[in-house]
Amino acid sequence: MTREDVEALAVGGAILGGGGGGWCEDGLRAGLLALDIGEVRLLDPAKASEDMLVAVSAALGAPTQKGTTRPRHFIRSAELLWEVGVEFEGLIAAENGGHNSFGGWIQAAALGLPVVDAPADGRAHPTAMMGGMGLQRVEGYRSVKAVVCEEVEAVAWGSLQRTSNVARMIANDVKALVAMTRDPVTVKYAVEHGAPGAISKAIDLGRAVIKAASKGADKAVKAALENLGGQLVCKGRIVEKSLEAKGGFDVGIINVESGGGTYEITFVNEYMTLELDGRRLGTFPDLISTFDDEGTPITSAAIEEGGIVYITNTSRDLIPIGDGNRYSEVYEPIENALGRPMISHLKGFLVA
Repeated sequence: MTREDVEALAVGGAILGGGGGGWCEDGLRAGLLALDIGEVRLLDPAKASEDMLVAVSAALGAPTQKGTTRPRHFIRSAELLWEVGVEFEGLIAAENGGHNSFGGWIQAAALGLPVVDAPADGRAHPTAMMGGMGLQRVEGYRSVKAVVCEEVEAVAWGSLQRTSNVARMIANDVKALVAMTRDPVTVKYAVEHGAPGAISKAIDLGRAVIKAASKGADKAVKAALENLGGQLVCKGRIVEKSLEAKGGFDVGIINVESGGGTYEITFVNEYMTLELDGRRLGTFPDLISTFDDEGTPITSAAIEEGGIVYITNTSRDLIPIGDGNRYSEVYEPIENALGRPMISHLKGFLVA
């Protein structure tokens, strides 16, 4: 990986973050730091052994509560798994996002491991269950998560849901994004149930948008949509934003006025629903993204009232989606947090 790859991945990852996935600036810093530490090899999963074990790297918590978690905590979380006897030979990102597309880079550079281009999800998602690649449905699977931040080192074994609850509890307690390395799987499993090639897709997307940005915001947004296959919903002014950090999530609503109508976006870290005057236009994992008036992707945490934004929507059928998003049980806590239906809008996509 090169500096140009880092810059492109930060932008492309932020778009595929769909309102979440971490801050683009943090991704740039993490990617460049990884290159300073050592070589970062992005390995095509087709060139890796199917039996190679890869662990998932993620930052977990509410984006507005960054806390004091540092790059060394990510390295430590990987080492901690090794110390308790959990084996893995490479790393994969949990998701795409301005920061989270770089999942595994710092550990890989420090520990001499490859990053395999088969992330658990090709877009950002709010819960570890959504990035679980359906492991909760694998009979007898025992999840393991190493969680590290400034005041805590913890390893949790158990079901995917219970260990996810432990990680979320820690993030909520310390009011910080926590570093996590978790749940090694074979490359074969990651390819079949994750989002192979999604990091390369984010890099290509970022390159296209960066090239077009010199011609203005409209061109940058257009380039993103041409790459993704989505549509421009509107360009408008943010008239209202509510946000509450709750249970380790950022939960809220954004209202945008455009063309005489009011568009409502709900979010739980990532954008979950998009409506126009009460009519549903998009439902996660559809990729609802926002760009500022310079054509730069902007997250739900960074949006402010009074600003001008472009809202885009890309069907879930057009982007790489991990199998963790295909089970109705992972949407129940999101519906409860939002007070909005989601499962009923995902018929034909969800696995029984």
